[in-house]
Amino acid sequence: MKELLINHLKKTSRFYLMFSGGFDSSAILGCAVEAHLDVVPVWIDNGFNRVTEKEIKQQAVNMGCENLEIIHMTPQQKVLKNPVDRCYHCKNQLINPVISRKDALVFDGTNASDSNNYRPGVKALRKGGVRSPLAELKITKEQARELAITMGADPIIANMEGCLATRFNYDVEITTKRLNTLRKIEQEILRTTGDHHLRCRLDDEEHLRIECRNQATFTKLIEPEFREKIVESGKQIATFVTLDLEEARKNAFDKKLGL
Repeated sequence: MKELLINHLKKTSRFYLMFSGGFDSSAILGCAVEAHLDVVPVWIDNGFNRVTEKEIKQQAVNMGCENLEIIHMTPQQKVLKNPVDRCYHCKNQLINPVISRKDALVFDGTNASDSNNYRPGVKALRKGGVRSPLAELKITKEQARELAITMGADPIIANMEGCLATRFNYDVEITTKRLNTLRKIEQEILRTTGDHHLRCRLDDEEHLRIECRNQATFTKLIEPEFREKIVESGKQIATFVTLDLEEARKNAFDKKLGL
């Protein structure tokens, strides 16, 4: 798998890589560095990230790269309004400062498994000319994960990858206060349980819902003292703070809408 990806990347001597610190983009970065290619990883911080700037820098170093470029930006209002095609507008904004340079190709970590889900962001990538080597080679998420770890990726950092904008049900406005509250709750539970499948979602303006996967996380969340701490934080942005009895899962609202 590694040789397949390396040989594919060698067809392009220089490129930018939209780097998230997750397994997918880490696998690409690790292979590019091993092949001695001229790769410039770029991390866009728009305030939606669960991973920190310090962690993202460390992950790039883990993959043998120290020239990580970081760009800070503020999400556009059309993104913060959170329409069903939010990811299209968001991804379009994220890639714009990189694709506008036009001095090299731009790659991202979209993998073959991503094609099974509603991905308006991928539409923006294709429109912007961004290529996805993993998807082109039909490399799945699990295969990319295994490759990234064998090449030195820190799985703890990689598992922190995630866009907090996806925690908001469509048409629920994304605000700084709501983002910070969801991030705070997730970080608190993560530090205590290590459950990276945890998701803290705002279904509407009244209901905050916590999804988790590990039995230990469920147990921890019903401990009186810890529960009160989480509820206190959650009530800053919602009337009800609830625990979902079904395990953490992706795309539930997309599936309900038939997307």
